[in-house]
Parts: sequence; C-alpha cells; structure tokens
Amino acid sequence: MLYRRAKDMQPTPIEHCMGGEGTVLMEKLLDAPAEMLGKGRAYVRHTIRPGVSIGSHTHEHEMETMVVVSGRARHVINGEEQLLEEGDIIGAMPGDTHQIECLGDEPLVVIAQVLYE
Repeated sequence: MLYRRAKDMQPTPIEHCMGGEGTVLMEKLLDAPAEMLGKGRAYVRHTIRPGVSIGSHTHEHEMETMVVVSGRARHVINGEEQLLEEGDIIGAMPGDTHQIECLGDEPLVVIAQVLYE
C-alpha cells in the first residue's frame, strides 16, 4: 500500500523545464519506476504559473498522459494547437512531440504520467 499526505509533499522547482520558460514546480506522486512496478518513469503533479511553460520535447519509447486539474493551457502536439481547461486529458504517444504553457492569470495544475512502451 502507498500513502502520502499532500501536506508532506514538497515541490521541486525545475527551471526552464525541457527548455521552456520560467520555473515549473514538480511534486513526485510516485517514486518511479519502483512504485510504478517498473512500467513508467514519472507520475507527478506540475504547477505551472502564468508565463511559464514546459518546452517542446519528444517521447521516445514511452507515452505521457496529462489531466488538467485546474487552470487553462495551450498545448501543442505535433504542430497542432489545443486549448485545454479543467478536466481535459491529453495523450502524447511514442514519437509525438509536444509542449504546454499556462494561459491566463491562474496557475495551471496537471497530473502527468509517463509509461514505457
């Protein structure tokens, strides 16, 4: 069994995440790959403040899903722009290239999971 209290989690600042702008705050929800049964490399919560982004990157031999918990985002995947809001889900499949940035005045909070192919 795994159990973590939100108040005990400490965010890790990541400056210029994947070449993006500003500082993304990342909280590890699972200690990957051990707590993901060796099936993935990340299960995290990102807080992305206005003006901050995760830069363009390609997923090789893995897929990433993101759920928008709160806020609004501009997501570009393989050159296609998508506007995201609370409750939306995206999936970047092996070989896809994408980036995401916070839109508006409220922070963007996403839960991201990266699984091996």
